[in-house]
Amino acid sequence: MNDFSDIPPLPLANWDVLISGTGIKQSLLAVAFCRAGKTVLQLDKNSYYGGSAAAFYSLSEADAWAARVNTGDEVGVTNAVVVSNVGDGVGRGSGRGYTLSLAPHLVYWHSSVLGMLRRADLTDGFSWHAVGSWWVCLTEEEVAVPAMAAGVGGRVGLAEAGVKAAKLVSAAGKKRAGWNKGRKKEPAAEAVLGGGEAPVEAVTVRADGGTTLRKVGNFREVACTFEDVAWSKDLTDKDRGQLGEFLRFVMKYSDPTDQKYTQIFEENRQTPFQTFLSATFPVPPFIATSICSLALLSPAPSEVTLEKALPRLATHFSSLGQIPDVRSSAALTIAYGGSAELCQVLSRAAAVASGINVLGRGVKSLCPNKKSDGNRKLEAQLESGETIYANWVIGEASDLAMEVKPSGGKSMFKGIYVIDTEVGWLFERKYKDENITPAAAVVVVPGNGDEAPVYVIARSGVTGECPRGQCLLYAVTASSYEDMNIAVDKVLQTCSPLARVLYSLQYTVAIPSPEIGPADGAVVLDPLTQDIALQDGVLEESLRIYEKVVGTREGFMDVSEEIRRMKEEMEE
Repeated sequence: MNDFSDIPPLPLANWDVLISGTGIKQSLLAVAFCRAGKTVLQLDKNSYYGGSAAAFYSLSEADAWAARVNTGDEVGVTNAVVVSNVGDGVGRGSGRGYTLSLAPHLVYWHSSVLGMLRRADLTDGFSWHAVGSWWVCLTEEEVAVPAMAAGVGGRVGLAEAGVKAAKLVSAAGKKRAGWNKGRKKEPAAEAVLGGGEAPVEAVTVRADGGTTLRKVGNFREVACTFEDVAWSKDLTDKDRGQLGEFLRFVMKYSDPTDQKYTQIFEENRQTPFQTFLSATFPVPPFIATSICSLALLSPAPSEVTLEKALPRLATHFSSLGQIPDVRSSAALTIAYGGSAELCQVLSRAAAVASGINVLGRGVKSLCPNKKSDGNRKLEAQLESGETIYANWVIGEASDLAMEVKPSGGKSMFKGIYVIDTEVGWLFERKYKDENITPAAAVVVVPGNGDEAPVYVIARSGVTGECPRGQCLLYAVTASSYEDMNIAVDKVLQTCSPLARVLYSLQYTVAIPSPEIGPADGAVVLDPLTQDIALQDGVLEESLRIYEKVVGTREGFMDVSEEIRRMKEEMEE
């Protein structure tokens, strides 16, 4: 229990908005309300930022969190298992020099969240790194790719279109440069990370059709550029045509002016995605498996409908080729803790805009304000013994002293693994003319039929989250700890025989279901989803709440001219 005897009192008792928690949505709303002129108090019962998106800055901090999980102090998280091979003999001591994140999200270039951060002038507050290639683990049958038909008949037109499209997106990307502001660009010939693995040669694009998708053991690179589709020797002319038609469908299925594709979508909304793909756009198994992996959906393939898969595929494909200096990438990630860093920067931005945020002080109870002269709707008793009055109180159920219980849905199994090698093939640049070496990659071990896939985010030491010469693997699945461990073992098998897991933290996340909320004015946020990519729903829910409080969505996160001028003067 916290000792509040020596803490300073809060500056005010009356607030327009009380926000409980420092998670992503709470922190977004704190900035937005402060910039809209509201008086905002943001509290967190924890001594750290982020809530369910927090990060731990040493292995001992992660151990302490796991202990709290197993004593029932972390709502919605259970069964934490720590296995450590890190000791004084390895020279790691208590494990400082690591940053382990509960939410190492990918952020797509065309995601609404990144667009909002741009408009709010907040992107410069982060150290961004490129997420490199997607890799999928194939079966022996899928690895046996059919040989390319002799000659190039019927392929030249599509190849030329791919080249023109690649040039166009490259030009557009240069106009939006800035994500890697201040980053030192690396010489194209410089050697990239190595970890004792067989090197994977960077692709050189040749107009004679000489490119191939990279392979490491049973892991195959997922086609990620126009060149991959137009020139790869892994695709036959027929495959190329089917894949091109499918990509056009993905990009136009929601376009009301395109009756052909919108009708196909409407007629097949609830069809399992794999069934739809094989029947409507038949492609070889390895291509179908690769496409399914890009949706980043946790259920088994048989449970993923066309309606669920298409919006995610559209976000992925529309982001490809757009990121300056690394055109083979579709997403970025934030260094030093992923979305935990996002929460901290947003909370600081709220403070700059006159908000107050306080850690280690949570809400003990919440009820309507019964004071006859009270002009605020709600009364909140804090764990510190203080009483706060506010028109609006916002937070997740567990942060508002509400009773929560498991929703009865499927749990998600998550794992964080510290690997004693760099797994260098995951972070190599795809093309020699790319100036940035990726610091993250995605590996997918697909499920078959009713088996859920395992998704793995790999993050290199370049992120500042582990020592150089090591890497972090973040795994998530709806299946089991066993399947997570098998997926990690498959990655390690591509490395030197001595590669091993130095440290692992596994835990289970259940989606909580709040009881009926209290008085008018209290807003209960949906729990953060366990997706590995930051979803647009985070921003959409924040916009709905902002509109409910302010009366309009206009002005959300807008920067005042005064603050903008101050920032420009500082940059000069």
